[in-house]
Order: sequence, then C-alpha cells, then structure tokens
Amino acid sequence: YGLRITIRIFPTFLLFVTIFAFVLLPRNLYFLFISLSLCKALTYSVHDPAEEVLYMPTSDSIKFRAKFWIDVVGQRVAKAVGSAINNYAGSVEGIVIYGSLPSVVASIALWLACYQVGILFDGLIQSGDVVGFEKEELVLGVEMTNLEDNEEAKDTMTNHNHDDDDSPLFRDPEEELSPPTIAGVDRVSL
Repeated sequence: YGLRITIRIFPTFLLFVTIFAFVLLPRNLYFLFISLSLCKALTYSVHDPAEEVLYMPTSDSIKFRAKFWIDVVGQRVAKAVGSAINNYAGSVEGIVIYGSLPSVVASIALWLACYQVGILFDGLIQSGDVVGFEKEELVLGVEMTNLEDNEEAKDTMTNHNHDDDDSPLFRDPEEELSPPTIAGVDRVSL
C-alpha cells in the first residue's frame, strides 16, 4: 500500500476512538482502556516508523531541524494544551463536555495532515527531489570555493605531515609483512 496509506492508519483509528469515546460510549472505562492501549501500540508499531520514513527525501540539516520542532516543541505544546483542557474541565463530566470538541478537531486535523503529507511524500519519491538539498549544495559550493581560493589551506592539505605513514593503516596491501615474533623468538618452520 505504501506510506501514503500506512501513515493514515493511526489518525483514522484515533478519529474513530475519539468519536466513540466522547459521543457513542462516554465514560465507558473498558472501552477507553482498550482503545488507549491499541492507540499506544499503533503509535509505536505503525505511526512512529512511518514518521521516520518521511525524513528520507530530506537533507540532513532539514531533518535535524524538523525533528527538533516535531519531537521536542510540537509534542510539548500538544501535551500542555491537553493538560490545560483537563485542568479547565476539572471532572469527568467536564472532560466529556469540554474535551470532546478539541479532541475531534485535533483528530480530523491530524488525519488531513497525514493525508496531505502522504501525497507530498509520494511526489517527492517519484521525482527524486531532496528537500533542502539545493540550499546545502549552494552553501557547500561557496565553502569549497573559498577553500580553493585560500592558498594556505591548499598548502596545508597537500603538504601534510607523512610521519604517520609507517602505521599499518597506511601500508601497501601488496607489501609482504614479516612474520611476527613471540618474545624475541623467531618463528620455526616445521
């Protein structure tokens, strides 16, 4: 099915659970316990791995920045908003009254975002484009040009110290090695 369908599994399940929990089966603890357990299982088994796959068509710097905003800032803000709604509601009845609309709206927004991201991801994979690559390429090109213009940097790179060339890392693989000796005793051939 591909990522476009896979990334929508969790938001679809979350939307159904939200509607059932707040509209059809309010205050049913058995349903809430089972549905939250299934939501956690889907988060770890489907949603989080699919989210990581979304970073494939991005450059390293864009991936680093996006992961920070999503994993750190986005999750903390979402938890703070949910906590504020729970504190404002005060009781189970209040959570059903005040928490139902934000939960349904957030579930629908997540589903729409995953739908759009899945389509964009498929387009990027088919075209072979990498998000943020042009900008990095331009910056690296400028840095390489500046390095090539700098004579001192050129000399440092071409005339490096060759004292370490005797180490086994720099030896010629075709060169024969002398057999090792053990405590000063030469190897005896049988």
